Amino acid sequence: MKDGKQNKYNKIKLFLLFIFLTFSFCACNNEDESNIIEETPPTTEQTIEKFVITETKDGKINTVLEAESAVIDEKNKMVYLMLPKVKFYQDGKFMSILISETGEVNLDNNNIKALGKCTLDTAENEHLQTRDVSYDASTKMISSDNDIKITRKTETIYGKGFKSDIDLNKITIKKQRVLID
Repeated sequence: MKDGKQNKYNKIKLFLLFIFLTFSFCACNNEDESNIIEETPPTTEQTIEKFVITETKDGKINTVLEAESAVIDEKNKMVYLMLPKVKFYQDGKFMSILISETGEVNLDNNNIKALGKCTLDTAENEHLQTRDVSYDASTKMISSDNDIKITRKTETIYGKGFKSDIDLNKITIKKQRVLID
């Protein structure tokens, strides 16, 4: 009987040893996994909150671009903007401000696309409303192919598509209709 108890005792010891070794082995494997450092894949995008960039020429401001946030995609040379405001200047004098829902800037040529609902307010209190305005930095012209509404002191102009300078002085409106007060 002594041999039976001893045999049972040895089986329990072996079983406990087996469990101990199993847990020890599992614990060692977990430690090895936690020591592995994964490399972050390289990214070409940067996000900037409260984005502001100013363009000057000969010490005078040309444009000031502000946005709530900007995602810079260096690979495609684009900047994607949230709630952008573009202030246009001529010889350092404020001319107009373009505000939109979102926007894009091409870093190769500095052209800007204001996307969604857009408004342009000039220093002469003229107000333009449309969607999806493009700004060509080389010609300093803005344009859109969408419905527009321009409100001036004594008239309201409606049309479909336009092309203009940044202060709405030299403007071409397609399919226009004018209401005069």
